[in-house]
Amino acid sequence: MILIADSGSTKTDWRLIVDKDNVQEAYTEGLNPYFKTTEEVQQTINDVLLLQFITKNPMEIDAVYFYGAGCSSDDKKEIIATALKSVFTNANIVVEHDLLGAALGVCGTQAGIAAILGTGSNSCYFDGEKVVENIPALGYVLGDEGSGAYIGKEVLKGYLNTEMDDTVLQKFELKFKPSLEGILDRVYKEALPNRYFASFAKWVGEEVENEKYLQEIVREALDAFFKKHISKYENHTELPLNVVGSIGYHFMHILHQVAENYNVKLGKVIKSPISGLVKHHMNS
Repeated sequence: MILIADSGSTKTDWRLIVDKDNVQEAYTEGLNPYFKTTEEVQQTINDVLLLQFITKNPMEIDAVYFYGAGCSSDDKKEIIATALKSVFTNANIVVEHDLLGAALGVCGTQAGIAAILGTGSNSCYFDGEKVVENIPALGYVLGDEGSGAYIGKEVLKGYLNTEMDDTVLQKFELKFKPSLEGILDRVYKEALPNRYFASFAKWVGEEVENEKYLQEIVREALDAFFKKHISKYENHTELPLNVVGSIGYHFMHILHQVAENYNVKLGKVIKSPISGLVKHHMNS
């Protein structure tokens, strides 16, 4: 049996391949090693993940492939790998960056530019086998242009700086009943402010069709992503740009418009690469 994980900053998609006709689904919170300890990852696996599978004996799993946000260095990979090894003691454990998972899931064996537009953002040039080039994303404090966290941060700044259109302001206050003190506490005192920022992007998705102010926030966020990342790949106008993540998926119409402005051809735009990863590992 093979266990596969695609882990972002907000949630983790899991698939257990028992055989070609039996693939079980499970979901947990995001397991980013920048925010989670080995012990916390292990607890999530034992207390949340395993309870969702019909097959609950971890000793029966032969291999685990974990593709995760934050798993870009050996020390961060080790946080996840140690937790997985403590539970799946008979399995071969492989921990890789979620960018490779996205590329494998959306590009398959074809060369292209792969991008993640979810809670965070990232991108790479993928040659059909491996990530060849990556423009650093820098995270939600210094970068993450085009992401849910970036969009949510711009919404909050617009509110706090009294720049929102009146109709958007009324909807925002009715929905969230915000206070300056509450916002600042949530951003500077509590854990995982990137998830807090990204939570506002969901509301943007609900209102964007009728509000030009919100459309412009999304457009500017995606334009910044193309300017600072996609346009820096030498072959960005020649290869397809394949996108995974909720932001790319839900704001696809604006994504298409921005891509056209940069003479970039969009390929696949999907919410999650997990189906592609299942196919990849079934055929490997």
